[in-house]
Amino acid sequence: MINLLSCGFFSCPKNHDKGNQDSYILPSAVGNGFVFAVADGVGSYLGAREAADVATSVVRTVGALQITDIQKTLSMVKDKVDAMAESRQDWVNAATTLSYCYIDEQALYVGHVGDTRVYIKKGNKLHLVTKDHTQHQELLDDGIYTKRELLDLPGKSTLTAAISRNIALRFQSIRLPLSEIVDENGLLTIYIMSDGAHHFWEKRPRFSIETLMKSPRFAASLLRRIERNGPIDDHTLIAASFLITG
Repeated sequence: MINLLSCGFFSCPKNHDKGNQDSYILPSAVGNGFVFAVADGVGSYLGAREAADVATSVVRTVGALQITDIQKTLSMVKDKVDAMAESRQDWVNAATTLSYCYIDEQALYVGHVGDTRVYIKKGNKLHLVTKDHTQHQELLDDGIYTKRELLDLPGKSTLTAAISRNIALRFQSIRLPLSEIVDENGLLTIYIMSDGAHHFWEKRPRFSIETLMKSPRFAASLLRRIERNGPIDDHTLIAASFLITG
């Protein structure tokens, strides 16, 4: 049995005059589990926010029997985004990232496209589950540069995959058995962050143990860090803690 213990959350625009292109689903019951998601409309293209909303809308309506089929679910999202982009000429370049999580009594399922990130808490650290679809990540994967060498190079935020009518769907599909990720007390905390949020986490990836243990406190602390330094982009975080029993 899975119980949602707590949820920390924020979703804020970089500039209130331009609005927020992030879209999200807070943890919602689906079948014997919960689904939640963050989508980030890409760049300044017209229709970016609408594409993000379409992505989360599809995930929200997918049933328990299908939500664990990552390829099928993301293909449905792409079909809907493609149809939306074709409905208006000025939305032809609309695109979005998407990371969604579904947790049931067996496993955590993650569907991922772009540079929104999913983390899980392991001990006193956050462990990155997803891999960015960016130029920097591809250079790392190919062994051309080290992470330190990339710090001062452009391309960190240049996407190599997104959900768009203009490119083929590329995605990451992950299944993590709960037995491998739940702690000795039956607790599991999962975080989804858009790039405007995880940028500030990665610059200084640590909080006190008390903060890491409580999802609302984590969200409040990270938001204060972003506001103190000045946001670089729209920023969204969902931090959800679950208790698994039985």
